[in-house]
Amino acid sequence: MKIFLKFILILFLSANAFYSNAQSFLQDSTLSISGLIYSSKTNEAIPNATVTIKRSRKGVICDSTGVFHLQIQERDTLVISALGYELKEWPVPIILNPDFPPFFRIKLQDISYLLKEVDIYALGTWDEFKDEFVKAKVKEKNPINKDIGKQLAPYNTKKPDPVPAQYRPKIDKKMGIVDAIFRPTDFLHNKLSKKEKIKKKLSKRIKEEGKNKKIGNKYNAQIVSDATGLKGDELVSFMEFCGKKIHVTENSRDYDVMKQILDLYEEYTTKEE
Repeated sequence: MKIFLKFILILFLSANAFYSNAQSFLQDSTLSISGLIYSSKTNEAIPNATVTIKRSRKGVICDSTGVFHLQIQERDTLVISALGYELKEWPVPIILNPDFPPFFRIKLQDISYLLKEVDIYALGTWDEFKDEFVKAKVKEKNPINKDIGKQLAPYNTKKPDPVPAQYRPKIDKKMGIVDAIFRPTDFLHNKLSKKEKIKKKLSKRIKEEGKNKKIGNKYNAQIVSDATGLKGDELVSFMEFCGKKIHVTENSRDYDVMKQILDLYEEYTTKEE
C-alpha cells in the first residue's frame, strides 16, 4: 500500500513539473511582432484591416496607418482580411532573433466585384415619372397570394385609398366640439400639428390629381375629336362652347359623357347655321 502511495505521489510531482516546464516553454516561444498591411496596387497602407491567428482565431485590427502589433508563437499562420481585398493566409517566417523581430510588410491583392448589368435612363418630368409608376405592373412572386386575392375580391367592397400610407393624416375629417370633449388629444394634435396639416394638404392634392386623371380619361380633346370629327381651331372652339355645360365626374359612365358630347355638338352646329 505504501509503495502504491509513493508511486502516485511521484507521478503527481512529475506531471506538475512537466506542466510547469510546458507553460514555461510556451511563454518562451511567444513572440511579439509588428507589421504593415498595404495594397499591392497602390503601395498605400490599408487601414482597419483584420489580422487573425489561424490557430487560436484571436487577432487585432490595424490602426489608421495600417500598422498592427500581435503576440504569436513560432510557425503560426496569420489570416489577413480587408474590405476590397482578397483574403490572405500568411505563414510567419522563421525569426532568428526573438528579442528583435523584424518589422513585416504584408501586401494584399485588390479584388473587384462583377455587378449585374443595369439600364440607365432619364426620369423626365415629375408627371411622366408618376404616369410610368402608375402604369408599372408588379409581378406577384407568390402565386398563393394571387389566388387568395382573387377569392377575397368579391368581399372587398371598400375602395382603395389613393394616398400612400406615409402621406395620410391621422384623422382625415373635420373634428368638432364632440371630438374636443371625448378625444382632446387627437383634437389638439389635429389642430396644432404642422406635420398633420402638411399631410392633409398633400392628401387632398393627391386625391384631386386622381380625380382629375379619371375625368381626363373620360373627357379630353382626343375623345371629343373622335366623336365629332373636329380638329384644330374648330375643336378648341367647340370645347370652349361646351365649357360648364358638360358635366363629367370621376363616376360618370362613358356612355353618358359621349351622349353629352353629341348633344352639345348638335346644339353647336345648329347655332352656327
